[in-house]
Amino acid sequence: MVFIKKFTCQMCGNEFESPANRASYCPECRKQRQRDSTKRYIDRLKNNDVRRIGEPQICIECGKPYILLSGSQKVCDACRKKHENKMKIKANSEHRAKTYDSCIVYVKKGGEKQRLIEYAKAKNISLNELFVTAVNEYITKHPI
Repeated sequence: MVFIKKFTCQMCGNEFESPANRASYCPECRKQRQRDSTKRYIDRLKNNDVRRIGEPQICIECGKPYILLSGSQKVCDACRKKHENKMKIKANSEHRAKTYDSCIVYVKKGGEKQRLIEYAKAKNISLNELFVTAVNEYITKHPI
């Protein structure tokens, strides 16, 4: 069963329906974007500004040369893990900023933090879940 969803075009602002999960453009604007994208690619080909698999590239992390193995590769093999981690950290922090409010909790030095982490692990929950659960229980048992 196909579900049709309503979307608003990011180019023209008109509403349209699509079976896709994340449609961004109405059919007319999508065709125009594809034409524009093709034109940009042809211009890059004419200017010899297209990265080709097997050609040497310069790593954006360390500046050393490497051979391009895929179209999305930006770094050499030595820097790949470090670059992936940077990208994950950035994506995770953006997601956290949009989704959660933060609350900093200070605990005394001398092993208190580690004790709480071990307790949370033993209960198979995160430290964050432990704090939220504890605070919610306290609020339930001690209403204002």
